[in-house]
Amino acid sequence: MMGPTYQPSTIAILKHLQVHGPLTVDEFGKLKHTGTTAPGVRVASMVKRGTVARVDMSRPARYAITKRGVEAVNAVANGQGNLVPRTLVPVAPPPAAPQTAHLQPAPACRASVESYKAPELRPFDGRPGAMDAFALPSRMGPVLVFRDGRSERVA
Repeated sequence: MMGPTYQPSTIAILKHLQVHGPLTVDEFGKLKHTGTTAPGVRVASMVKRGTVARVDMSRPARYAITKRGVEAVNAVANGQGNLVPRTLVPVAPPPAAPQTAHLQPAPACRASVESYKAPELRPFDGRPGAMDAFALPSRMGPVLVFRDGRSERVA
């Protein structure tokens, strides 16, 4: 098997472009045979390899198959190009850890647990003096209004 190697999904996309014409990156993402690669990454890879090219400067960008892309499709069809095999290598499962955690003795040092006071769990007192302003009255024009409801006219 000689010749370049292609992902099966890349060849499927190139065949789609041959039949249906230019696509945007979003339309690439909607194709069912794009594989797991993000559409933008797939298009960038195909542009770098020269199998697709930007058609014009329109927004969003549209990409069409190039002469090299047609050659890739023909090479794979004629047996001159290779497809990346889609076989998965079986991975041996990790050895099971012995279930003996419940048999371990409790930690011997309890002194630190008994002497710790946990100051971060005490109720929040706020910053010293932060609530002092609430003891002062509010001024509304010439009137001082206290929190207990009384008011005092100021000259």
